[in-house]
Amino acid sequence: MIGFEKKMPLLLVFLFSCSLAFTQVAFDKNVIFIIGQITDEQTGAPIDGQVINIDADHSYSPDFNYSTTLVTDKEGFYYDTIPTFFTKGALRISTLDYLNKVHDTTVYFRFQWSERNYLFPDMKIPILNSITIPQANFNVVCDPSGENPLEIQLYNTTNCQNLVFTHWNFGDGNFSTIQSPLHEYAGPGVYKVKLTVTVPAGPFSNLIESTITKVVNVTYKDYFSFGGQIFAGYFPIDYAAAYLYKVEETKIVPIDTAIYNDTLGYYLFPQLIEGEYFVKADMLPNSTLYNAFLTTYYSNSIMWEEADTIFHYSTYWQYDIDMVPASTMTFGPGGIEGVISFGNGKGPACNVEILLLDNNNNPLGVTHSDENGNFAFNDIAFGTYKVHAEVTGKNTLPVNLTLNGNNPAFEDVQLFIQDNFVSGNINAISENEFIEGIGDIFPNPAVDRIQFSVSFSETTDLVLTLFNSNGQLINVSNINSYPGENNIELDISNLTSGIYLLKITDKSNQVIRRFLKR
Repeated sequence: MIGFEKKMPLLLVFLFSCSLAFTQVAFDKNVIFIIGQITDEQTGAPIDGQVINIDADHSYSPDFNYSTTLVTDKEGFYYDTIPTFFTKGALRISTLDYLNKVHDTTVYFRFQWSERNYLFPDMKIPILNSITIPQANFNVVCDPSGENPLEIQLYNTTNCQNLVFTHWNFGDGNFSTIQSPLHEYAGPGVYKVKLTVTVPAGPFSNLIESTITKVVNVTYKDYFSFGGQIFAGYFPIDYAAAYLYKVEETKIVPIDTAIYNDTLGYYLFPQLIEGEYFVKADMLPNSTLYNAFLTTYYSNSIMWEEADTIFHYSTYWQYDIDMVPASTMTFGPGGIEGVISFGNGKGPACNVEILLLDNNNNPLGVTHSDENGNFAFNDIAFGTYKVHAEVTGKNTLPVNLTLNGNNPAFEDVQLFIQDNFVSGNINAISENEFIEGIGDIFPNPAVDRIQFSVSFSETTDLVLTLFNSNGQLINVSNINSYPGENNIELDISNLTSGIYLLKITDKSNQVIRRFLKR
């Protein structure tokens, strides 16, 4: 197995005929390990002494800088170790053939899941006077059954039908003479596999020996890339962003954002660990189409609960998104203004998509919150609406309101992004920051009961006032809190599903706690 730490050509130690190990050196940074091989495109033979250039790809990560030149060894391999503080980026690997034609490939690194990235940029190039002679060669299929990631299937593809002898060295101390063996490793790792074949040099010639060594990456989890094209109507997007989320058990976690300012509308998320993902597209404020199209998920849904999950177990480039156009709202004398913020006093939430829905949850209009969390729908017709903040991975209970002659405008709609849900109200009842002695409500969301703890040094009379999300009074009750910590439990089984606010008042303080009743 291969271990990597410093510049590898200087620390090469042969343990077996094709196994490598390197001294262990601690790194404070993330580390990229590059292991590439250059071979003859006609025969598959390794190319010794080939000059390789490695440069940072600024088109993907403009601030990441790196450049070096390497030379392949007798097995056609080149190695590099790159410590970096960058969490993602790209490297362009290039070389020249004998005609000075450039051959290149781009590899990507990402450190969400590991502090080590192993990249394998192999290339096949033509060489001068390439002669078709018997050359050992093979292909590798990792986990051929799909049930054992430690297993590999090797296929002998040597360009000679008259093999006299075949010998495999799997790089882990095990060997085989089978033509195309199936092999299982004891554990994950990067292994060098060597094939040696004995073949006749010609019809009446002596036997000759040919070898080839290749790197095999045996891993429990694989990394692949995916992407697609984003369209706004008949044309690709101009200034927009693609947002990537990963499904982690019961949570949806933001992973990456790709910004686009070209005319093609392609997005790319490289080096993603296998698993389940969501992707959404949204216009940026400098786009001429900003607020003309709704935030749209793959595939073509405007709310994350209805979006298609991307089951990511191979590289795929056709996860295209057709953004949904925003409807034209009916003009009228009404208006809705508000602010969206993070719960418990964590500040405004900017650039959040706010949808105006009808009673059937059809979108009538769209806007985005500004840097202070403010949003507005102006000059709209009287009617009944829902104000919905689309926040990926969080359940949203919209604010319901009706514009009419008596209430032509609402100027204080408040939306709150909580840990698990998005809620709101229209009467300026808001949550206080943490006050010593009064804890948070749990569980939240809740089904039948909620609890919170209070802790005072003396007996304290508490008044509990319950409101719905529109500020309507639901219930008032009084309880006593005794010295020390008290756990207060309330029965909410008779409440309908929705957002509620509980005001807890003692003789000198009051605090508002918000909870979701399922």
